[in-house]
Amino acid sequence: MSGLAALLDAAAQASPTHVAVRDEAREVTFAALAARIERAAAGLAARGVAPGERVALLARNRVEFVEAYFALFALGAVAVPLNWRLRANEVAEQLADAGARLVLVDAACVPLVADFDGEVIGFDDGVGTPWCEVDAAPMPRAARPADEVAVQMYTSGTTGRAKGSMLSHANVDAMQRAWREDMPLAAEVSRFLQVTPLFHVGALLMTVSCVAARATLRLLPEFLAERALAVLRAEGITHALFVPAMLQWLLAERDVEQGGFDALELVVYGAAPMPVPVLERALVVFGCGFLQGYGLTETAGVLTTLTPADHRWPDGEPPPARLASAGRAVRCCEVRVVDEAGADVAVGAVGEVVARGANVHVGYWRREDADRDADGWFHTGDLARVDAEGYVTLVDRVKDMVCVAGENVYPREVELRLLEHAAVADVAVIGVPHRHWGEEVLALVVRAPGAAVTAPELVQHCRATLARFKCPTRVEWLDEVPRNAAGKIRKAHLREPWWRGRDRRV
Repeated sequence: MSGLAALLDAAAQASPTHVAVRDEAREVTFAALAARIERAAAGLAARGVAPGERVALLARNRVEFVEAYFALFALGAVAVPLNWRLRANEVAEQLADAGARLVLVDAACVPLVADFDGEVIGFDDGVGTPWCEVDAAPMPRAARPADEVAVQMYTSGTTGRAKGSMLSHANVDAMQRAWREDMPLAAEVSRFLQVTPLFHVGALLMTVSCVAARATLRLLPEFLAERALAVLRAEGITHALFVPAMLQWLLAERDVEQGGFDALELVVYGAAPMPVPVLERALVVFGCGFLQGYGLTETAGVLTTLTPADHRWPDGEPPPARLASAGRAVRCCEVRVVDEAGADVAVGAVGEVVARGANVHVGYWRREDADRDADGWFHTGDLARVDAEGYVTLVDRVKDMVCVAGENVYPREVELRLLEHAAVADVAVIGVPHRHWGEEVLALVVRAPGAAVTAPELVQHCRATLARFKCPTRVEWLDEVPRNAAGKIRKAHLREPWWRGRDRRV
């Protein structure tokens, strides 16, 4: 036994009858989950899935998604979780890039793989080969190297083309061990509410952490504020993960002030900066500890944490400056803020966040040219300041990535889609502040001569081929897109009026 599947084996031996995972339809104990993944791994192997092969997962949060993750870990295959919010053409591009010949789906995602020419295994009745028929007699499990790739997650790149970030078993295991130092979970006691999608690296980290700690993972298929509050209150949830936009939606519910969160010990947040006023109110309303994690897919989810202790300060005093920060480096990695020459910047100066450590990925799938390592350091593309105590505060991005409610959007991809429209002569896409989402996508469009296209028409044009979260929510008109002498769009110039007066531009 080795790798991430060994964590489940240990949990099944120590806590066989304790509930490992529960969703809206069923629950499964650690022993049952371990037995299930043994049979599923053997069934996948019988279908010719070999160690190292890429197998795609396309489903909302459910017990079977967790089963599939650990079955692939046990087999030595590579799980490739895909974003169900994508369009069919985007899913097809990622399936082709991964070289997947098998995809595991739920019924709602079937239209996304209608043209897939490989095998489809369905988590629901009537979808391809039923997941329940994947079972086969358990097979002997061979020890596998810790540096073997466990998960390949797609993340937007500098060209607008998604890249497959490869995380090894060792990467994820090192991260969950370091993470649980800041987020302790009590075996057979803690109950973790997971509402962010399992195709995200943060959700993978929480899933593996719960298994390693022998805590119960409670899954909701997607985030609905009213349902999330009901589960928090009714099921004795002790830990939960929300992105800042979700917390704002929870706080907007009319009955949130009525409490009922006595069991709640810790709220985890990340994926986007948290407005300090929202954080202050959340601390009061939920009356529990808070933990922030900042990181990337390429770092197994986390680089720094703002711990529960960091969220406390003496009564009567103003909130400390660190509340606006992303915290300090976790134990399994080193984090620096450097200038263009790679030297550490002075305290308070702005530089790029770089990192190295056991959690940093092994590279991008078939994209050696896209690796961002320099002298052993991974360059995040995020700009930040660091104070004398080591707290890292994000201020902007080296590149132009837009973060919409925790989802990354690369402007060039949106620009290319808009330029396909005959009425668009030129365009620049930027992220601008949004009260709930952190940022929204703004398209600054130059109409073609004589064109009378409207903003709703351009939005609908994008929605035909792009995931909804990538599409512009605002369109404004320009006479000319400003460019520098090299012909590159002056994005900083376009962003400046929208972000003026703000300390952080993410």
